[in-house]
Amino acid sequence: MEMHHAEWLIERIIFLDGSPTINQLNQIKIGKTVLEMITNDQEAELLGLQTYNAAIKLAHEVSDEGSVDMLTKILAIKEGHVDWAEIQRSQIEQMGLENYLANQSEVSAN
Repeated sequence: MEMHHAEWLIERIIFLDGSPTINQLNQIKIGKTVLEMITNDQEAELLGLQTYNAAIKLAHEVSDEGSVDMLTKILAIKEGHVDWAEIQRSQIEQMGLENYLANQSEVSAN
């Protein structure tokens, strides 16, 4: 999904006669446990929410409604990712890691 977002953004930048910079990536945090992985993902998504909100504000300021529409679409997807991570963390807290992982295995098998 993130690659699709990047493609949309690159296409929009090129459409606006810009030059996308794709060699400056955020540092990747690798979790050693499932909870760390989910937490790292949630933190990255929250940073993304801040970034997209700022970009939407800027696009409004320069009356670029095409970018506002695209960024709003991506923002909604990001919000779904944050919600997913919150649910996973809550499930781990409520049922314990072993039961959570067993439940995930059952869901994957079906």
